[in-house]
Amino acid sequence: VPAPAPPAAPAQPLDQRGTRRAPRYKVAGQVDVLVDGNPASLIDISTVGAQVLSTAVLKPNQRLRMTLNDQSGDVRFRASVAWASFEISSKGPRYRAGIQFLDPNAQQVDAYIARHKAS
Repeated sequence: VPAPAPPAAPAQPLDQRGTRRAPRYKVAGQVDVLVDGNPASLIDISTVGAQVLSTAVLKPNQRLRMTLNDQSGDVRFRASVAWASFEISSKGPRYRAGIQFLDPNAQQVDAYIARHKAS
């Protein structure tokens, strides 16, 4: 007869920050970025990725160029679409997508986050 299994660990509520590779920050106000040269609205960002809204088609596994631009200059790097969904909004059709950063300069992305995160 096999030994009884040890008791399961108590269920923990899902920790949104603890289950991610990096903390994610909501952005303050309207922040626009470029995804393959097309404008997109930044929803949230971390040092390893971002969520964007775009009128340009975005599909999972699509490779692209990402540009975070503001008054301090541009931060450019390669990225890929981790997930995407099509939405119909009051402003028309758009894509909501999770973008995974492939080769960002972490210090530049951290500085960009510090300038744009909601307090």
